[in-house]
Amino acid sequence: MAQDIIYNFNLMIATTQLIVSFLCAILFFQEWRKQKRTENEQYIPYALMILYVALFIGTGLIVNSTFFTDEAFLNILRQTKFYFIGVGFMNIMAITLLIYIAERISRKNTKHFFLIYYLCISAVMIALKILDFPPLPGVYLILIFPMLILIGLFVYRLIWKTSGQIRYKMILVVIGFALFVLAFTRGIILTLEGEYHVYLEVKGLVLLASILTGYGFYTIPSFTELDWDKKIRHLYLLNTNGVCIFHHAFREKSIDQDLFGGSLVAIQSLMQEMIQSDKLLKTIDHEDAKILFEQSPHAIAIMIADEDLYIVHFKLQQLLKEFELLFGEIMERWTGNLDMFQPLRSIINKIFEIEEKGSE
Repeated sequence: MAQDIIYNFNLMIATTQLIVSFLCAILFFQEWRKQKRTENEQYIPYALMILYVALFIGTGLIVNSTFFTDEAFLNILRQTKFYFIGVGFMNIMAITLLIYIAERISRKNTKHFFLIYYLCISAVMIALKILDFPPLPGVYLILIFPMLILIGLFVYRLIWKTSGQIRYKMILVVIGFALFVLAFTRGIILTLEGEYHVYLEVKGLVLLASILTGYGFYTIPSFTELDWDKKIRHLYLLNTNGVCIFHHAFREKSIDQDLFGGSLVAIQSLMQEMIQSDKLLKTIDHEDAKILFEQSPHAIAIMIADEDLYIVHFKLQQLLKEFELLFGEIMERWTGNLDMFQPLRSIINKIFEIEEKGSE
């Protein structure tokens, strides 16, 4: 009776994994086919698609070997090491894709050092196993330590470099990646030790990791959110009358600040009157440029950007909160002195993670 329950539970997990992997592969294929503007938009969904295709194929092989293949045939595969090579390859391929995605997202100039290092160490370990060499002492530690560095960069980029709802989604991705690495590393270790059975806990970890990673990545508005700092052009901070009190140029030289600010405030007011709404205008779409608005009681923050990104709106809101704390009361009796707003420079540098450059 107990064996039947375990058998059915294993089959249920495997079937669910097949469905999740197939759906995620289709979804990320659709994401990859969308218009590609940045490297992350192009490569991350493509790598995720391959990861879930590999999971689908691997799960299919496990289902076939566990539930449908004759045990005598499996023993032949094990004795000729084909089974070992197949299982090891699938595990290594999955971790390779995870490392590639992590290096893309961390955006450090690693020159794919971690990926190359992992592949070299894995190749050596597989070769030693095929040649029946005994396991080398400490070989797992050699493999793990550089990966811990990459995981640190990955976590830093996904959590501490994102904000608001995007950060919550990325926490799910980090947990999913951690579970993936734990499960696949466990699978590799078991394979190297000559254990070819895929344990129930490993299957459960892979399924949970597949769901968390797929949901986390797919529900972010755009992979461009990870490249938000490459999409921003100019930041304007205006008072409620449309006078520009601070400006920062992230790229090319800007236009006349006061003329630009006054015009946008006039457009915002006109739109509110025309549609008879108390809601504030959030975005103006000019095809190749977007104008993003956020407003507080005493100021209006405007960002010219390539795309309308959630994280940029969130950072504008952060800036306005800091502005109100520093200058909220002063603005009610402000006489036009712009020098008093210089402390905003360090606040902007912190919120938008920039170095001092191009400020006017």
